[in-house]
Amino acid sequence: MFAPLPLCFRSADSPGHSPVLADQDQEFPDEPGERVLLCRTCGQTVARVRDRVDVNGKHGHALFNPSGILFEVGCFAAAPGCRFEGGFTPEFTWFPGYAWRYAMCRSCGTHLGWEYRGSVGGFVGLIMTELRES
Repeated sequence: MFAPLPLCFRSADSPGHSPVLADQDQEFPDEPGERVLLCRTCGQTVARVRDRVDVNGKHGHALFNPSGILFEVGCFAAAPGCRFEGGFTPEFTWFPGYAWRYAMCRSCGTHLGWEYRGSVGGFVGLIMTELRES
């Protein structure tokens, strides 16, 4: 029914192909002493710790995808260090009422999570094991 998804979502896996539909360039002001999360692969600033939000009553979620892979996902109001790829889909969403698309590191292309959008707003679910705190 559905084509299998690749296990690795790095841009180098598909050279010359980028399904980016919307990628807003967002400034990430450098505020001294602010706690931020960095891409574990390249060190790009991805999100601010202060942008953590609760979804379905909590910030952190342990979730399995249809292939049985476990993800530790943290929810954030914004992740300016990500670019978002693909069209939104409600298929296999972990958050009822929200459709999702991929969130990739703006610098190296590592798959960092998903952007979620619903009728009342949205958030970014980041894979916590792909990040490190500054």
